[in-house]
Amino acid sequence: SGRSKRIRTIFTPEQLERLEAEFERQQYMVGPERLYLAHALQLTEAQVKVWFQNRRIKWRKHHLEVTQQRLAVLQRHRPDERDDV
Repeated sequence: SGRSKRIRTIFTPEQLERLEAEFERQQYMVGPERLYLAHALQLTEAQVKVWFQNRRIKWRKHHLEVTQQRLAVLQRHRPDERDDV
């Protein structure tokens, strides 16, 4: 096929540190802010956009797993009250 495969971006530790810090501050980065951050990190705006999209997915997945673990712990420690409604 004539389509070229997209090259996977390898972020430097410094870029990741800054991206993570910005994500802590706000999970969505748009417009001039995203453009400024991309320029500051010597990345394209698209690279910053995709990093934030992927990071939000990772955050949601982790948040869901933690919530499920907490529910499991609560259910284990609850007195046995099956169908006593």
